[in-house]
Amino acid sequence: MNKNMQDKNIRDISFSEKTNTLVGTRQRRLVDEQTGEVMEVTQTTKLRYGSTHFWKCYMKKFLEVMKSLNSKQFKVFIYIIEHTNSSTNQFVGTYDKIVKDTKCCRQTVTVAMKVLQKTNFIKKIQNGVWMVNPEILLKGNDAKQFMLMSNFKSASSKMEKKDES
Repeated sequence: MNKNMQDKNIRDISFSEKTNTLVGTRQRRLVDEQTGEVMEVTQTTKLRYGSTHFWKCYMKKFLEVMKSLNSKQFKVFIYIIEHTNSSTNQFVGTYDKIVKDTKCCRQTVTVAMKVLQKTNFIKKIQNGVWMVNPEILLKGNDAKQFMLMSNFKSASSKMEKKDES
């Protein structure tokens, strides 16, 4: 590799823990096509590392939920996790569909869903639609968690009002 190619690839890279951002800079020589003027500039590239592309699992609460399930009910739990919509934290599935897909008996599914509600892992939004608690599992950042938590709390209050009537 010649010296010019090596110089072109020299970058200064730093990581800011405070903003969770990787910042790279390098010198560039640009030529204005209209005037032919040559300019020396510093190109800065920022890459923000975050949790928007990863599922967050809050282990203490997650383990509490897991401990409350027997091995057959655990299949239902895994099924819900695998089929939760990452943008809304909602799981769509009737008991019949869960029974069919997990090959668990209806009683196992019924008990598992009750346990998952009791442990606050899921809240029923309507028949066949559930929301997974974003304080236990979510895909996204803190702002998304806050928004989803608001939805989770309002879903539970709506269902409580429905149950009362």
